[in-house]
Amino acid sequence: MTAPFIDVDERLDTIPGTDFSLIQKIDGTAFSIDTLLLANFVQFTPEMLNAADLGSGSGILAFLLKYRNAALQITGFELQRDFYELSNRNLELNKQFEGLFFESMDIRDIPARILPESYDLVVSNPPYFQLGNGRLPANPARAQARHELNGTVFNFVEAASYMLPYGGRFCVVIPTSRHDEICSYMVGCKFGIKRKEFIIPKEGEEPHLVMLEGEKFFGGEFEEMAPITIHKKDNSFSDELQILFSAGLKKYS
Repeated sequence: MTAPFIDVDERLDTIPGTDFSLIQKIDGTAFSIDTLLLANFVQFTPEMLNAADLGSGSGILAFLLKYRNAALQITGFELQRDFYELSNRNLELNKQFEGLFFESMDIRDIPARILPESYDLVVSNPPYFQLGNGRLPANPARAQARHELNGTVFNFVEAASYMLPYGGRFCVVIPTSRHDEICSYMVGCKFGIKRKEFIIPKEGEEPHLVMLEGEKFFGGEFEEMAPITIHKKDNSFSDELQILFSAGLKKYS
């Protein structure tokens, strides 16, 4: 295989729990554990044929879903041009992933540019922080990825609702501080919460993130899964994470 071009602000990372590598930026915008956990959180069904990743960045979440479910057609939507180009370079690097595409698009423009109810699964790791909440990173790319500079969490939920039909699934990870907020958005956009899993940063601490699965027009009781812990008290990875890294992401067949 021809060695990929890697710029001075990039590195080639082997993705934990997989057998493939992606080019990542080293400026603070590389993928983090929450993306890996969200990819593992997704539950596939035989009816899922088309998936979308809103705010796909370098493409990591879309690649992870494709790795888990090779039959799934996946499109990543990304506004930042540098990330869009990087995701396509990663696609050139990983030609084994057929049926994986990236579009340069603002998620707020989705209703004007794609057909409604055209996806079965939508996933997203949206900006965590509201504009004006917290210190804005000096790096513009990181600022846009982490703060609501180009679309709010509500915009992401609204886009997912537009893209999904009855029974379609939306999986998202968000800080626990915004749990009630995003749940209200999801209910307002016709999602019923089906599953919920909290993420604990370190043994003995409170959860800082939560993963949610909403189903369009779902009206049943939701399942609250056992929380997953990232680090032990000695800062080593928890047993759950070590199993994920060694056994790998759960493949769907």
